[in-house]
Parts: sequence; structure tokens; C-alpha cells
Amino acid sequence: MPQYLSTLKGTIAAIDLGSNALRAVIARPVNGHIEILKEVRVPLRLGEDVFTLGAITPTKMDATENAFIHLLHLFSEYDVEDVKAIATSAMRDARNSSILIDQIERSTGIIIGPIPGTEEARLIFHAVNSEVDLSRHNAVLIDIGGGSTEITLVKKGEFVAAQSFNVGTVRLVKFSDRNELDVRIGLHIQKIMRFINLYFRPNQIDMVVGTGGNLRRIGKIRRKIMRKSSEECLYSEVSHMADALFGMSFIDRVRKLELDPNRADVILPATMLIKGLMEGLDAKKILLPKVGLKEGIILSMLDKKKRRFVTIP
Repeated sequence: MPQYLSTLKGTIAAIDLGSNALRAVIARPVNGHIEILKEVRVPLRLGEDVFTLGAITPTKMDATENAFIHLLHLFSEYDVEDVKAIATSAMRDARNSSILIDQIERSTGIIIGPIPGTEEARLIFHAVNSEVDLSRHNAVLIDIGGGSTEITLVKKGEFVAAQSFNVGTVRLVKFSDRNELDVRIGLHIQKIMRFINLYFRPNQIDMVVGTGGNLRRIGKIRRKIMRKSSEECLYSEVSHMADALFGMSFIDRVRKLELDPNRADVILPATMLIKGLMEGLDAKKILLPKVGLKEGIILSMLDKKKRRFVTIP
């Protein structure tokens, strides 16, 4: 064990068991901010089973249990004192999710708590609020996951409302025809816009913020291709990316954009979905802060003080 690890105090960990991947973060509060010590991503893709079969297969259950066992060893290495694990869309929908939850608790002692989409949105709101000044803005926060998209509405820094919609990249990845994908996404965007219009008048929204692994990847593609900041993206750039991705094969996305195979297929529906939402909101720009659900979980484990996240090299 590296020597500095044995001296860490107050180290905690958060686990987000999502529809596309398991994500975990190990962190500790220090001097008014939060140091990120380690991040882990395991592409389990539970939604692949759940959204077609309605249940998690034994193979996926074993892979998930093994991922949690690996995390347990990592937590021991970092002297983690407290762990909070939550599960999202795929685990909410799976008829046998309780079996997997019991299996993981028996083998690791880690208790997974499936949460509703609205609670997921609240956690994301707190994470975004730690990094972005929302106090003077009417904002829409968009989190695109594998199984669902969480929409959070903010007026002058105050949480107003949130709703979860059953549209995500793993659900959409099976639609390879552009016209069919456009139609499917368009139907969901109509529902999302009806929700937003209950709280905001046209042109009242002045900030759009995006979170989730695919949106962060869009920011990284922007930095790689255009040599611009990865923490925002213009609508014109998102639109260009969507067209370019349709023209690229799966292998080209992996090689030219340096995407993991687990990301190379779902990046297309994610880009199409955020493009459509930006059109519906008439948004010229979307902010892409480097926080999301797992950071929101970390904040929920601490006091109510506002803290920024800092990654330790």
C-alpha cells in the first residue's frame, strides 16, 4: 500500500450502479473542498438485459458481484470509512434486482439502495450546484444515462422540480436507422418539453447544464477535435458531431475518437438526444461540468456546506 494511503482520514466512497456502467469514486473532505482520490468505471451494461428481458441474467449478476468485490478490496486499500451505493434505471426496472442486491450484500456487506429518478435528479442538482453558479439563472439540468434521462429545473439557484423520463442511450442503441432514431427521440423530447413548459415560459431559460458519462465524452471529443474547452459545447458543434458520428463506423469511433467500445455505440444516441433537447430549448450552448450523480452521492454523505471537487493526480 502506498504510504500516504495509510494516513487518510475521513475517506468515503460512492457507488453509482447505472444501466450502462458501474461508477465509483473515493474521496475525502479537506479544507473546504473534496479531494477525489480514485475513480472507477466498469462497463457492466445491466440495461442490455433489463430493457429487453425485464430481468438481469446470471452472467451479468456474477459480473456485477465481482465488480463490487474488486471495489471492496480497493476501499480497504484506501481506508474507506463509509460507503453509499445507489442504483438507477435498470435496477429500478429489473424484476429480480432484489436477488442481486442480496447477493452483493452477502459477499461484500455493501447495501445497494435503488432510488427513484427524482431523487437521482436532486443528487445531480447538488453536485452541479457545487461547481456552477446557478444563483442568477433559470436553468435546465439534463442528465442522460443508459436507461433514463433526468430533467431538473432551477430558478435563481433554487430547485423547482424534477422528472425522470425512460429514454436513455442503452434503450436507444438498438435503433440504427437515423429516421427511426429521430422519431423515437422526438417523441420523448415532446414529453420532456411539456414538463419544462409547465414551469418556464418561452425564452425564460438562460442556462442549460448537461451531466452523465456520454455528455462528458462529448466535451472530450470537442477538446480533442477542436482544441477547445471540454466543459461546454455549442449547439452548432453538437449538431456537427451528430452528423459526423452517423458517418463513422463503430471501428472508426473507437480508433479516431479514442472511445472505449462500451462508449462507441451509445455516444450516437446520446449526441442525438442532447441535440434535440437543445433545439427544443433554443439553447446555443450547454455547460458540461465534471460532476454528476456519484459526486452528488458524496455530497449527500457530508454536511450541507458548499464544497468544490478537486482531483488528486
